[in-house]
Amino acid sequence: MLNGAHLHLLLNHFPIMGSLFVTILFIVALISRNVSLQKVSLWFLVGIALLTVPAYLTGDPAEESLHGLPDISRTMIHTHETMARFGLILMFVTGLIALAGAILTNKRPKLPPVLLSLVLVVLLLNSGLFAYVGFLGGQIHHEEIRTPSTTTATLKQH
Repeated sequence: MLNGAHLHLLLNHFPIMGSLFVTILFIVALISRNVSLQKVSLWFLVGIALLTVPAYLTGDPAEESLHGLPDISRTMIHTHETMARFGLILMFVTGLIALAGAILTNKRPKLPPVLLSLVLVVLLLNSGLFAYVGFLGGQIHHEEIRTPSTTTATLKQH
């Protein structure tokens, strides 16, 4: 049976890999000046923004499933949770920009350069932030990727 941790581990890949995928797709669309691909990228981005919500909401149930496990740092969980909240907010704003852009430019033959620039900037920010959020989340239960300052000995103090 799936628990909160399973669901979180399944869903958290959507904002991480999705923002990276859409960033690459959008850059290809910009370089090739393919307006159709630019518009598709905006709609993909809206979808990724929507999938970010359940990824975030499954974080607390995932945390609850970690209670009682050895070598789990509450500090690491809190840091991951805080950065994930920033990611959720940024992705929400990004999704709104993409949705507004996709709807407002639906009948236009070309997307406004200011929209293209804004979407590119927020996509790059999202990709970087969610890569970091994923890294922080991985450190919670994967000692092999922790920095030396967060080894098991350090964790036992928390």
